[in-house]
Amino acid sequence: MFSLIKNKIASCLSKVRRSNQTISSYIYDVQLLKRVYKRKIPSLRQFFCLPSVLNSVEKFIFFTSLFLFASGLVWGVSRVSQSYGTIVPKVGGKYTEGVLGSPKLINPLFSQLNDVDEDLVKLVYSGLLRYDDERRLVSDLAVRYDVSEDAKEYIFELKQGVKWHDGEVFNSHDVVFTFDLIQDTRVGSPLFVSFQGVTVEALDAYRVKFTLTEPFPAFLSSLTVGILPSHIWNQIPVDQIRLAQRNLQPIGTGPFLFNKLVKNDTGFIYRIELLRFTDYYFTSPYIKEFALEFFSEYEGPSGLVNAMREQKIDGVNFVPFEYREKIKRKHTVLHTLQLPQYTALFFNLNHVLVQEKDVRAALGNAMDKERIVQDVLENEAKIINGPILEGFPGYDENLKYERASVDDANILLDTYFDRVSADEYRSILKERRVTELFEVQKAELKLQQQTEVVPAEAEIEASADEAPVEATHVIDTSSIDIQALETQADIELDEVLNSAQLFYRYPKGGDDKTAIMKIKLVTAATPEYAKVSEIIVGYWQDVGILVEVRLVDPRDMAREVLKTREYDVLLYGVIIGSDPDQYPFWHSDQVKYPGLNLSGYVQRGVDDILNSIRETSDPEKLNTLYIDLQKNILVDIPAVFLYTPTYTYALTDKIHGFTALRIAHPADRFAQVTEWYIHTKRVWKK
Repeated sequence: MFSLIKNKIASCLSKVRRSNQTISSYIYDVQLLKRVYKRKIPSLRQFFCLPSVLNSVEKFIFFTSLFLFASGLVWGVSRVSQSYGTIVPKVGGKYTEGVLGSPKLINPLFSQLNDVDEDLVKLVYSGLLRYDDERRLVSDLAVRYDVSEDAKEYIFELKQGVKWHDGEVFNSHDVVFTFDLIQDTRVGSPLFVSFQGVTVEALDAYRVKFTLTEPFPAFLSSLTVGILPSHIWNQIPVDQIRLAQRNLQPIGTGPFLFNKLVKNDTGFIYRIELLRFTDYYFTSPYIKEFALEFFSEYEGPSGLVNAMREQKIDGVNFVPFEYREKIKRKHTVLHTLQLPQYTALFFNLNHVLVQEKDVRAALGNAMDKERIVQDVLENEAKIINGPILEGFPGYDENLKYERASVDDANILLDTYFDRVSADEYRSILKERRVTELFEVQKAELKLQQQTEVVPAEAEIEASADEAPVEATHVIDTSSIDIQALETQADIELDEVLNSAQLFYRYPKGGDDKTAIMKIKLVTAATPEYAKVSEIIVGYWQDVGILVEVRLVDPRDMAREVLKTREYDVLLYGVIIGSDPDQYPFWHSDQVKYPGLNLSGYVQRGVDDILNSIRETSDPEKLNTLYIDLQKNILVDIPAVFLYTPTYTYALTDKIHGFTALRIAHPADRFAQVTEWYIHTKRVWKK
């Protein structure tokens, strides 16, 4: 027994000695590895070998711990980033805006005549002053300005270090050069009137003085016009500036620089691409590429609406009310902006038909403005009764709208015109037309008989010495179908006469009942104006007026209509802008193109008021003058004021930073374009 116990103890001691030797060997191996590799943390290669070393339990514990550690790390970084970081705009991205129309002269001297040109000028050029997104006048190329006590001298200090897009340096000589061109009659700038009699001189490289003959409080608003680079334009003869190719390859100091112009096979400019100007004197834009794409129509497969819905473009410059529902989609945002604009019917006072004030009053009384706003504009406009809009001096919120009265209109018109019923008028016209058609066919029969060939045998039998006898031809008209002529006349009259018109008017005491009063109404060929003109035709038919409507392509309005003044009545939208000055629209100096006195209105009392407004800075006196101005205009009725619309602008929701609510001109939607952005990044808060 003792011997057995002794053997087991010996065996146990042997195992312990072997175990100690193994542990000592392991410790020695680990120390040897440490001396060789000199690192305690496993390498990436060793880490990937773990699955082959660990058993299943060890694997579960290790990877669960690793997952919890990584999740906690991500959560912690996210919490710290949210607490101490912020999202900011990042440079990059492309934006393409669809625009109805096409560019003609991308030049601030002429761009007022074309909204597309105005848009591009806003992006490429800069003025001494500019309007911000709240319609406030702020500095741009100017640092500051001083006005003399008599308000006749303005001295501007210019920013230094400003560069043109071609790298040249901007200075006061560019400013003087620009305004000298405006004042040169050979250039033909529509801005000529605004700066007539103004002296501009450079005091040094970065100071400019404007001297006025008379005080003009609204003068500062004129200085938002873009400045031209003298080193480019002084190489072009003055009388050729309007024709220069440079008008389509602009160089300015604005936030975007011209990159390229793209034409189709017919020569139509359908796209202009701009690039971010990295040397812009304010903060450079975030959007890297900015393009305007031009369309000739809203509807159709190649129209603006379809392009927006298919996401080929990122915005639409103006969305008429009738297309708003069509343009809406998941990622489109419609911005409704306040625009100082009104639509009116301007009577051409140089045309006899509308020279009588009572006639103009009758035409105004016959119309229901409320129905126009409800049926055509779907209440997305406000009825107005005068040229002074809300928010401007002289605005009268109590100026009431008198509802349409056809009876009152007819009473006024009966003083100057007699009536002829539609049936009688048609009967007279039909009788005349049948007679004309009969005479035409009679003449054809006569010609046919005269050209008949006499048989050769009859000529042989004729005596050679017999005196010629002139034959008398009696034209047989029995073959003419009178009933067919009457049918043809009815068809022709059906095409030109509206069955809804019950009577017509001709001059009082006149003998010719067909010398009816017919008015030529001209307007732009837009869906809005086409529908408004259609309703107006109906109103004027109710008082016996025949209306001929002419729809003109909006791109041709300036050349074909405003320049020629070929209309009796013009349905047109006028943009007042931020300056309340009504001089361009009602002063007698502006009756000829490019002036905007579209009625040819000449009233010396109104001229005096407008001149006084330009010489007055006292707010109370200005308010009184504008009230008097509106009263005079409403008494004389050179126009019928209809409504002031809203301006709807469509943008994709990828565009951020658009904050405008009130704009003076459509191009002012780009007032804060440098703050628009597409991409973002997160940075640490300061």
